[in-house]
Amino acid sequence: MFEIKTKGKKIILKESDPEDIEVREAIYTIYNGDYSFMILINWNNFEISMDGVSFSQIYDDVVNMLEFINLCEEKFSISFLDSCFTTRWHFSIKDEIIKVVADWIDIASYGNENITLENLKKVSDTIIINKNDFKKEWNNLLKIIKQDLISAGYDDRLEGFEYLHTLN
Repeated sequence: MFEIKTKGKKIILKESDPEDIEVREAIYTIYNGDYSFMILINWNNFEISMDGVSFSQIYDDVVNMLEFINLCEEKFSISFLDSCFTTRWHFSIKDEIIKVVADWIDIASYGNENITLENLKKVSDTIIINKNDFKKEWNNLLKIIKQDLISAGYDDRLEGFEYLHTLN
């Protein structure tokens, strides 16, 4: 099972930082110090939490992953290197099915004693999911982030906004 949900506020009231050049910097700016917005990734019924600042660190990797899928790459790997979400995912795609095998390195507990790397490693390291369903989960999250960026005053002049621009 693979699913992405969010909890907390979805409208960010922080203003844009004119020094931000890239999307990942802007994401960091709008979510910095805001722990009311959390991203919850359901990996085989194990809930992995991530705040917006952590997501800012893996944003480019997520976009690269989705672009590889859109280009119909059959095999590839993506590393997510944030101190709160560190893993390497190995992808195999055949027809409309994606198989992801994870090498988990570290996750943050955000105060939940049951969310540990050891407990995560007790569940299957593999997910098998329809390609469109997998992309939909990530794209729905990116739509929320795109709206938050726009609400804060950012636009498509940010480097790395191209993928967000394709989302409706």
